[in-house]
Order: sequence, then C-alpha cells, then structure tokens
Amino acid sequence: MDNEESWQGIVKFSALIITTIAVVFVLRTLSGLFIPLVLAIFIAYLFAPAVEFLARFKIPRILTLFILLGVISVIGMFTAQLIIKNIKEFIIFWPTMESRLISGIETFFKNYFNIETQGLLGILQSAKIGELSSSFLNISVAFIGKLLLTILILIFIYLTYKNYPRLITKAFDRKRARYIFKIMGNINEQIMKYILIKTLISAGTGILTVGACAILGIKFAALWGFIAFMFNYIPYIGSITAVILPIILSFLQFPNSYIPIFSAVSLLTIQFFMGSYLDPEIMGNRFNLSPILILLSLFFWGYVWGIVGAFLAVPITAIIKIVAQNIEVTRPIAVLMSRKA
Repeated sequence: MDNEESWQGIVKFSALIITTIAVVFVLRTLSGLFIPLVLAIFIAYLFAPAVEFLARFKIPRILTLFILLGVISVIGMFTAQLIIKNIKEFIIFWPTMESRLISGIETFFKNYFNIETQGLLGILQSAKIGELSSSFLNISVAFIGKLLLTILILIFIYLTYKNYPRLITKAFDRKRARYIFKIMGNINEQIMKYILIKTLISAGTGILTVGACAILGIKFAALWGFIAFMFNYIPYIGSITAVILPIILSFLQFPNSYIPIFSAVSLLTIQFFMGSYLDPEIMGNRFNLSPILILLSLFFWGYVWGIVGAFLAVPITAIIKIVAQNIEVTRPIAVLMSRKA
C-alpha cells in the first residue's frame, strides 16, 4: 500500500513537472500571440471604468472604445514624437559627453582601485550608440506590429463582450448563473482597481520625474519621465534602473556644481517614495501579494516573454491571485500567494 502511494506521488510530481515544462514551452513559442492577447485584456480592464460609465448614458461600448482609442492615439502620437525627438537629440548629444564619461571612469578605477580600464570601455563608444539606435528601431517596428494585433483583439473582446451573460444564462440554471455572475463581478472589479491604481502610480512617477528633471535643467526630461512611467511596472529593479541614466547625465552635464547631487537625491526620493512606499502601501494593503512571489514572477515572466514579460509580471500575478481567491476550490492557492494571512 505504501509503495503504491509512493508511486502515485512520483507519477503526480512527474506529471506536474512535465506540464510546467510544456506550459512554459507553449508560452515562449507562441509569445507573438499571447503577448498581444494579455495586453488587450490589460487595456480592456484599464478602459473598463470609462466604458461602463458612458454605457449608463446608452452609448454603445464599442463606440466608446473607438473614442478612447482615438483620444489615446492622439496623445500617444504626440508623446511618441516627443520621445523620438528626445532619443534623436540624445544620440547626437552623446558623443560630446562620451570622452568625459570614459575619462572619469578610467580616473576613478585607476585612483581608487589601481585598475587600468583602457580597452574595457569600448561599449561606451559612439559606434555602439549607433548599434543601439538601430536595435531600437527594429524593436519599434516589432512593437507596432504587436500593438496593431493587440488593438484588433481588443476590438473583438468588446464586440463579443455583451454575448457572455446570455451564454452563461443559457448554459446554467438561474441559481448557478447568479453565482457565476457574482464571482465574475468580484474578479472584474478587483482587476480593474488593480490596473487603474498601478497605472495612476506609474503615471505619477513619470510626471514627478519630468518635473524634477525640467526644474534641475537635466536634458531629455520627457524621455526620462517616459522611462520612469514604463519601468515602474517592473517591481524592485525597475524604479532604480529608471533613474540611473538621468543621474549619470546630470554629472556629465554639470560637472562642477551641486546640481548632480540634487538630481540624485530628488530622483531617488521620487522613486523610493512612489516605488518603495506608496506602491507597496496601496497595492500591498489592497491586493496583499507576497514580495517573494513578485520576485519569482518577475524572473519567470521575464524568462518567458523577455522585457514585456517583466512589465506584465505583477499584473498577471495579481490577476491570478484575484481569480483564485474568488473561486472556492482555488482559494488556498490565493492564501499561499499572500504577503500576510
């Protein structure tokens, strides 16, 4: 009997490992389809409060979607032009700062560590900046393709949205249907709140970063604000990574003043307050996600979908937990995903 139970345990464990490997393989292989799908769901929940508000005035949801897409497209085009302009200016501006940066790094390592760094800093040469700009353009083309597919999936979601209640009503009896509607309502409400709050915190981080850089006279303030907004979706490492470049630039731009110190203090204060205090305080109290789980999800989704996976790691994990805690069978899983019981 004990041997039979042991074999059953081995078989179950082996099946779990094989299933996990298969899921990871499918997610990585079909990332071109899954990433736009997840992004479309993310945007659908982000738009949901405005869509549902306007639906009270008998405005069709699909019409509201196109209005929102139009408004966001106009804002997005303006923002994209501003960011692209900043990037082009940064590429032109970089060679003037390049020799100063390399000289400073070489002097630092030589004086404090007695290490010669000549030949080791080739990555900072202007040719590398050209390669980076070329890679950026390739990434931008791929991004536009995924964005168009995301919008197409988003339109289909809104076109078929109204059919789901009818299908559930016909598929189940009245009591079961009401129970399903209640669970789906709870899930949708919590996901909408999560995505909206996370986006507002990220937007606040970006705006404060732009303001700080503009006040201190750091070049390319719009670019640093955009990076801060995007990287705020990546927990822990994102918020710090977002301020490294503007701080380095401030030291190069104002070598003999206190501005670099003010810029480092102000930008780090913004990131620590928004990323290390406000975000965990609001998100932790509302959604109670384990920090270890967040870190593991960052590594997992970063491995599966690259940089896009790192951006989506926390939203996906939060959505999984929200769904799990609203279904009785999977509620223990949601408890194990929590920061505190």
